[in-house]
Amino acid sequence: MRSLIAAPLLATALLAAAVPLAGDAAAHCHSADCVPNVARDIVPYSPCRPGKYFNYGLDATGATYVCNRTGVWTPAGPLVGVYNVAMPCDEVGTSAQGSDGVAFMCADMGGGDIRWVHRIDTLE
Repeated sequence: MRSLIAAPLLATALLAAAVPLAGDAAAHCHSADCVPNVARDIVPYSPCRPGKYFNYGLDATGATYVCNRTGVWTPAGPLVGVYNVAMPCDEVGTSAQGSDGVAFMCADMGGGDIRWVHRIDTLE
């Protein structure tokens, strides 16, 4: 009888010990500071080199800009992290980058459904 009780207790103890040692299953980024390959100290409205990936920049004050398809740094909503396209977002007009470097913006899809969508002002 003791072995029937001891086995589940031992398994629970081992699981509890392993959980704190487990790493984060996925990296999370919920601010501009952790978004990879963001240009720093850009000069607003100056020339830039547009591409399909990594089109965000921050000026000296931390304001967000996007290198648009015409090759000029233009204002964008605040960069709030790395997210996945079509997933829900919190505030229309904010900016995010996909894990692959594609630029997104939070848009109203109708009926109060707001989601991350591809920016239309960058190269595709």
